[in-house]
Amino acid sequence: MPTQQSAVIEIVNPATEKVVGEVVNHTPEQCGSAVEASATAQRTWAGLPGEARSQLLWKWGELVETNHLEIAQLDVQCTGKNFPDAMMESHRGARHARYWAGRADKLFGQQLADAPGRLSYSILEPLGVYVVVLPWNAPAHSFMARVTPALACGNSVIVKPSELSPLSAVRLAELAEEAGIPAGVLQVVTGDGATGASLCAHPGVAGVSFTGSVPTGRAIAHAAADTFKKLTLEMGGKSPIVVFEDADLDSAARAAVLGILVNAGQICAASSRLIVHASVAEEFVEQVRERMGRVTVGDPTTKGTMVGPVVSRGQYDKVLGMLAQAQADGARALTGGGAHDPEGPGYYVQPTLLTDVRPDMKIAKDEVFGPVLTVQTFTTEAEAIELANAGELGLSSYVWTRDMGRMIRMTEAIDAGVVHGNTTLVMDSGLPFGGFKDSGLGGAYGEDAVAGCTRTKRVTLRVADAPLPSPWPGV
Repeated sequence: MPTQQSAVIEIVNPATEKVVGEVVNHTPEQCGSAVEASATAQRTWAGLPGEARSQLLWKWGELVETNHLEIAQLDVQCTGKNFPDAMMESHRGARHARYWAGRADKLFGQQLADAPGRLSYSILEPLGVYVVVLPWNAPAHSFMARVTPALACGNSVIVKPSELSPLSAVRLAELAEEAGIPAGVLQVVTGDGATGASLCAHPGVAGVSFTGSVPTGRAIAHAAADTFKKLTLEMGGKSPIVVFEDADLDSAARAAVLGILVNAGQICAASSRLIVHASVAEEFVEQVRERMGRVTVGDPTTKGTMVGPVVSRGQYDKVLGMLAQAQADGARALTGGGAHDPEGPGYYVQPTLLTDVRPDMKIAKDEVFGPVLTVQTFTTEAEAIELANAGELGLSSYVWTRDMGRMIRMTEAIDAGVVHGNTTLVMDSGLPFGGFKDSGLGGAYGEDAVAGCTRTKRVTLRVADAPLPSPWPGV
């Protein structure tokens, strides 16, 4: 027998293991009502001039900026991310609103080449009701990044935040209402996986944006197939950071540490696989190990904390289990390798650097989503490419070399949606970001975002002042 869905979901602070709030676990019937209200509101919203939508989105962004401290605090309570990171993400959320406010009145089609006497052109139309299923790792930022382009394009949006971190989503929706965005245009429907499944399968939903795991993304794709919903899927990552012998090793070592420890490694684009040239491996790995030793792990609300806990008991157990299995399989922890404070409260994992990692190990292939960096070495460019492309995930990647010819060859050879050269992760409203292979479908930024939440209509008008030509004489 199926388990009865609980009425509420408690939100647990991963730093203290204390309950900090609760939200309603919406039923399929309630999801259906939300879709109906969204469909009604969407017609009004799409009927507004682009300039009117632009003004409301801009005002919303200003309110998010004004309230960014409160929004950051909500994310810290739910996720355990350190406070400066949470503030940066809420700032970036306001930028997303401003960027898409500037695009709301600039959604143009094309004039198309056609035969004389006819005019053909295309227009972009909103899909209608658009569902956004959010991840737990960057709640406020992901909310604003996914919702604002859909609203700018004239869709109504229903947001299903993660049941682990829904509090900022509720507040952001309140600020949207305060900004004057009409009721029903933006709704937050809280709940667990069953709630998300109900929304994604609803026949009244025309498009879905999902960020999360590969299995859930695959399930959403199956659910969407019956009604041919338009999908944007951003899923797992196992991003390589490839360091050649001629790289700026000091900067690359700093990037390696930041790339895996920001947000306790709980970032889809985290540089989790260090692939370093054998001639500099010993020196470089020691630099990384030494820098990891300077990282402060602890209470995310305490000044100076760099790395907080992972998000939940389930994630904590998963990461520790993968670390234990890796070491049993022969991997060696140069630093870390287990729980940061097994006796204290909170789900803290030690920043971990693993060597002697073989390509066939689970730790080398599967996404950990924790503060764990594996090390592999190479001697040729071809070997570096083979290691970088190993596995079924292809979201982001990082290459460090001073040789620009080699850099270009690597960008062309790496099978990932994003390649960074001599830099850490860069994200912006206008920059495409999407994955290859099992990492995703479509993109939620820039022009890809417009394509993901609109449909193209082609119009052909006969304008010639002459009889209609016909290939059939006398007809």
